[in-house]
Amino acid sequence: MKTLNDIISEVSRETRLPEALVEKTYRAYWKAVREHIVNLPLKQELTDEEFKLLQPNVNIPSLGKLHVTLERYKRVKKSFHKVEELKNLKEKENASH
Repeated sequence: MKTLNDIISEVSRETRLPEALVEKTYRAYWKAVREHIVNLPLKQELTDEEFKLLQPNVNIPSLGKLHVTLERYKRVKKSFHKVEELKNLKEKENASH
């Protein structure tokens, strides 16, 4: 299995670019992917239409598409609400004792 340093060296040789530039570009790419995903307002209550407008997909060449489906979003939101209800119930029980 190749390490990040192995990949950077290989790409550097193939493109004839300095390793530092290849590494900086690689890190900038993944930072942009992460920022896109983190900035999606998935913690908000979204309608189906609002969710579809988000474009919660990132296509990464040679890896595939990272995506969140509407169904998955709804399941996670439902689970989140159940957990919140249980926390609130537990807090009320502790407060009454």
